[in-house]
Order: sequence, then structure tokens, then C-alpha cells
Amino acid sequence: MKTVLLKKNFTKLLSVFLAFALLVVTLVNPSSTVKAEGLDQLDGVEVLVNDENEIRLKTEIDGLVGILVQDQETKEITLTTYEADEINPNPYSINSLTSNDNVDQFALSLDDFTDETGAILTYEDEATGKTATVGSDDSEIRPMVVWLAPLVTIVGAKLIEALLLTAAVIVINEIDFARTDAIANDLRNKSYNHYYAKIVQGDVWIGPAITETYAAIRLTSFNGDEDVSGNDVWSKTLSGAARVAERAGGGKDPVGPEIHGPGLGFGYYYHYHTWNRVGGHSFF
Repeated sequence: MKTVLLKKNFTKLLSVFLAFALLVVTLVNPSSTVKAEGLDQLDGVEVLVNDENEIRLKTEIDGLVGILVQDQETKEITLTTYEADEINPNPYSINSLTSNDNVDQFALSLDDFTDETGAILTYEDEATGKTATVGSDDSEIRPMVVWLAPLVTIVGAKLIEALLLTAAVIVINEIDFARTDAIANDLRNKSYNHYYAKIVQGDVWIGPAITETYAAIRLTSFNGDEDVSGNDVWSKTLSGAARVAERAGGGKDPVGPEIHGPGLGFGYYYHYHTWNRVGGHSFF
């Protein structure tokens, strides 16, 4: 219980620091181009805007057009949809058309994302206030209600995947995460040593700071975390990452450092495992 409370206190306290650090990243490096080429994997997604103010993406599936906007300051996400044969608005000023009966607008939140199951998204109809949480697996629907058209969820999921390939900072379950390549150097100069890590679309993202004790617990957790699923962590030094893996492995020498890929960066980062490779990656 003490460990959980300590973790919670650290998360709340240090999220303020991380939010500030992420703001600096957004201002200095407003978008990551590390995986921009990955948009080629999502045929039909057009990047309309990607600057310090917003990311604006567009796609069309079976006649339904979707415009997704992430505000770069607040990280709030809006999804606007309309039938292509009924209306042809200016995609750069879609917000002005919310009173049009042919335009639907949703506040969209990313509850979780794993490479195995994809995104779990919560849609809130901004006109009615109705909400629905939908995952790619039927078992994750909590609940899927009739007012939310299945095609809307397909459009939303595709645009979220494109956003994850475009943005430098995202919010998962109301927690800020930044691409490792965008924020690691800044964090190495800070006083906190260990952080949440999460693998998304093959890349490593860093979240709020956690204690070394909780980092070791998370590393070998099979059931993930109530706030952040997965069991990966990031430390700002090689020795710190090794120490987390050693503690998680009961004091036995960890495996590593090692890297799975052609080189540092671009989604590949050195890391340790526990001596028996139980659990996740202790990145650094």
C-alpha cells in the first residue's frame, strides 16, 4: 500500500514538471519527423497542418470524411465527421461548421494503445454529451451504443494511428507522453531518474517520473498498471536502468545493455532486462 501511495504522489507531483518539459519540447521541436515516413502505411491520410499550434489530419473511408485536430498546447483532440456527398466544407475551418446538421463533432480521448490491440478510444458527442468507449476488440467495447456509427470508429482509429506517427507529444489516459528522441536529452539534465515508458507503434514514449522502487515493480508486472498499461520503464542513465533491472530480478545481474534494431534512435534504444528476461524493458 505504501508503494502505491508513493507512486501516486510522485505521479501527481512530477506530472507538473513533465508537463513543463513537454511544453518546452513542443515549442522547440513542435513535431517529430522520426516516423513521418510511417504515414505511407496509412493510405488516404492527409496531413493538413502540423505546426506549433495544431496537428490537423484528414481521411475518407466509404464516403465518410474525418478531420482530426490535436491542439498542441492543451493536447485536446477533436474529431469532426461528415458525409462527402452531402457537404463539402473547408477542412481548415471545420470548427465553424459545428452547427450544421450534417457535421458531427466529437471530443476524442486516447485511453490506451498497444501494438497488439490498437487504440481504445472514448468518443463524446459534443452536441449531446453522449459517450462511448470503443476498442478494436469487441471485448473492449464499454459499451458500444447505437448512436455511434461503426464507420465513425473506423475513421477515428485510423486518424489516431496517423496522429501517433506525427505528434511529438500525446495524452494516454490523461497522462502526457513524449517521444524518447524528443525529450530524453532534456530529462537527462533533470533531478528525477526514472520514468514510465510505453512502446507505441514500435517507438518508445516517456511519461511521468516514478520512483526506483516502483520502476522495478512495474518492470516485472504482468498485468500492467492501473494508469499506464505495459511494463516498460526509462531511466536517464545506463547505471540507473541496470539498477532497476537488477532490483526487479531479485538482485541478480541483469541482461544487457542490448538493442533490438539497426541503431540508436528511430524507435530503437538500449535497455536492460531482468536476469531471466521476465517483464519489460528498462530503457535508458
